[in-house]
Formats: sequence, structure tokens, C-alpha cells
Amino acid sequence: MLQFIIFAIIYSIMMFIWTFVYLNKSNDKVNQTFLYFMSLVILWMILSMCNAYSDSSFAGLALKTVYWLSMMNLSVLFLLFSYKLIEKKLDIFFYIMVGINTLTIFIRYLFPMDYSEPTFWRLSLPVVAPLMSATFTIPAVYALFLVVKKYLSSKDQRQKAQLKYTFWGMGFAGLLSVISEYVLPAVFQVHIGPGLMYVAILIFVVFIFISIMKYKFLNMKSEYIYRKLLISSPEAIILINKNRRIICINDAAKRLLRNDDIEMGDMVACYIPAYNFDINYSQHEAAFSAEEGEIQLSITQYPIDPEDRNSVKIMRLVDVTSLKKEKELLLKKSITDSLTGFYTKQYCIECYENNTHNPGNEFSLLFIDIDDFKSINDSYGHIAGDKILKLLAQCIKESIPRDSKIFRFGGDEFIILLENTSIDDAYRFAEDIRIRVNNMDISHYAKNQRLTLSIGIANSLILGTNSIIRIIKKADAAMYHSKGAGKNKVTIFTGETDIARR
Repeated sequence: MLQFIIFAIIYSIMMFIWTFVYLNKSNDKVNQTFLYFMSLVILWMILSMCNAYSDSSFAGLALKTVYWLSMMNLSVLFLLFSYKLIEKKLDIFFYIMVGINTLTIFIRYLFPMDYSEPTFWRLSLPVVAPLMSATFTIPAVYALFLVVKKYLSSKDQRQKAQLKYTFWGMGFAGLLSVISEYVLPAVFQVHIGPGLMYVAILIFVVFIFISIMKYKFLNMKSEYIYRKLLISSPEAIILINKNRRIICINDAAKRLLRNDDIEMGDMVACYIPAYNFDINYSQHEAAFSAEEGEIQLSITQYPIDPEDRNSVKIMRLVDVTSLKKEKELLLKKSITDSLTGFYTKQYCIECYENNTHNPGNEFSLLFIDIDDFKSINDSYGHIAGDKILKLLAQCIKESIPRDSKIFRFGGDEFIILLENTSIDDAYRFAEDIRIRVNNMDISHYAKNQRLTLSIGIANSLILGTNSIIRIIKKADAAMYHSKGAGKNKVTIFTGETDIARR
């Protein structure tokens, strides 16, 4: 009766743990092997109880045979679980252990078989019993050795905690098993049945279960779901280990990086040249080259476990190429006059109101005003006036160096900033613009009309300043001097009281 009560309690606990692990199962090999091991343990427990009440009929003998084989394979399945636990591939030693265990099962049939007591250690042969029982336990001992070896070599604190719980569970379970199945019956001739074995198995399973709950020992269903979500996520995600290698990449990231051949184990820097594992990025901008041109990325990277300096990191990638182009386009629109394509007056003020130009570099500035342009707008309309302004803008662009900056300063006023340009060169550019504009054919929009320009020039070297705003004022004064001198002229500002016209 006591044995049945012990069985019922332990069986209930085992089924609870088995159900919990099963309902949270994943495709992880450790998880699956642990379920197989628990299933075999529970089967053995049930059959051990049935074995006590079965007869010698064919059905009874079949049941006892299954009970015997399930018990004999516990140590092998436990060894398989240990291999999966420490992420060790099945090697020659594993298959040797399986071979020894199988051979031991067959050798048992060479001796008289009492199905009520089929174990080696309860044979009356003093030499064979300990030898055969020791052979049977070799897989379990080797499994314990592998766990200890992995514990000593591992630098992962979480894994060490997992292995520590596994070791103590295996140790206590093994000790009770030896006491129950060999020491008590063989040495002291005390037979207590499988009750103590039930307790030993329960201790081991509980220790493993603690690892599951406390240290996420097995990859439970939640992690499986997270991995599935990562793989199927529309967001580009990469998992990277401390060696800067990819350990997981979803299809969205492969599409973003324009490469379906990216594999786990590849270096991240092969695909993102400026990548740095040590930096926790937050919307960091990076770029890589593709067939369609340069692809702009926004990278966010952070560790899964912030307290572990060697933690795997999650990288989230966003293709911001289109967004960046749109921003550049919006910025260009905000600082560019839509009619002429020149920079706006506001942009000029923002750039230079509180700043000076590059010190030590001589530059010149042209202030251009279209003579009597209001009369053209009044006579031929603003649409015609806009067409003429476009022609004027194209003419100015063709008359000056490429690195020059042009601003539309008013409705019919323009500023040209000429880098590294002397006053003499600036005058030649101004004269070229004035003459070309004067010769420009605008008869299609304003019959019998010619455009003339009044231009003022100021030079940083002559004025002894790099202040753009101050130089604009001087060039403006020179332009008004051209206006007052009859228009269609170029004037150089040479001093506060000395404005020369050439």
C-alpha cells in the first residue's frame, strides 16, 4: 500500500512536469530528448507497478518484457539527453555505449531469467552481478563525466548554472539508485521495491525542471515562438554573437541587404562595412553599395542581456534610402527657389547671418538687379515675366564657375558668391553676364524688349572682411550706384566713399 501511495504522488508530479514541458515544446533537440526520457521513465514506472500484479500468462510475460527493456534503455536515453544538453554531436563513444548496453541486454538472457526480479544485481552470482550492473551504468557515468567537463570549460554563466543543477540532480538520483537497487538488496538483503527508485528519478526530473523555470534551461515554446516571429517578421533583424558573426538572419534582412546567400556564420562586416559590434546603435546611419546604387540604412543594435558583456546582440535594419532622398528633396525645396533653381534669400541669411566665410580665402560677390523688370510684368503679365526669369537663370548659370553659389535675393534681385575669385575676375564674370543677358532673345514673351542688368561687386580682400552679410551690403550699394549712373552697368565697391565704375 505504501509503495502504491508513493507511486501515485510521484507519478502525479511527473505527469505535471511532463505536461508542462510538452505544452511548451519547441523543435529544440534538447527539449525533445528530455520529453523522450521522461516518457520512458513514466512508462517504466507504470510497468513496474503492473509487474507486481501480473501473472505468467503470455500477456503478463509480454508486459514484463517491455518493463525490462524500458528499464535497460533508461541509461542510454539519459546519455543521449546529456549529449543534446551540452550541444555535443553523437560520436564513436556514444555508439560504443549503445553497443555495450545492447550487448548487456542480450547477455542477461544467458542466465536464468526470473521476470519478477530481472535485474543483474539481484542475481546470486557474486562476480557476474556487480560486473554486469557496472556495465549497465557506464552510459550514466559517462553522461555525468560529460556534464562535469562542459561545466569546467564553459564561460557562459547561465549555462554553468544549468549544468550545476543537472549535475546535482544526476548525483542525488544516481546515489539513491545505487542504494535502492544494489546496496540494500545485494549487501544488506533488504528489498524495498522500486519506491526509492521512483524518488531518485523524481529528484533528477525536479532539478531539470528548476533549470527550465529559473534559467530557461530548455528552449521552451515562448522562445520557439519568438524565433518564428523573428524569422517571419517583416522587419529586418539579425542576431550577432561576440565574434561579429551572424547566428540568425530573417528573410527581410536578406532582402534589405540585397543578398539571399547570406548564411549563419558570416561576418556582418562583409555586408555592412562600417559595422562595430561594441557600439549599441540607435538609429545610426550607414550605407552599402548595391547594383541599383548606394543603399542607406538606419541601424539599431542592443544586447539581449545588458548585464552580459558577451551577450548576443539584436540588430534592426531599416532601409531609409527613399526616406533620405525625400528629405533631401524637401530640404532642397525649402532652400531653393522653384522658379530659377537658385538658393533662397532665407537660406542665405541662415547660412551667413552669424557666420563668416572661410578666413584667408579671397572671394567676390555680385549683386544683380534687373532693370525695369516691373514694367515687363505690368505690360506682358507675370507668366511671361516668369518665363523670362527662367531664361535669365540659365544664362547666369552658364556664365560662372560651377562651384559658385547663386541666391534669388528678391523678385528681380540675385546674389552670386564667387569662391577664390579676385576682383578682376569677378568683373569679367559680371560683364559677361550683363552682355549675354542684354543679347538674350526674349521677343517670344516680350516683343521689342531687351533685358539690362545693374550689377554691384564687392571683394573680401579689398574690404578686409569675410562677413558675407557686410559684403552683400557693399555690393548692394555698388549696384545702386550702377542704377544711378544710367543702369546696364557694372560697379565695383572699393571703399565707403569711393565707388568705382568700370
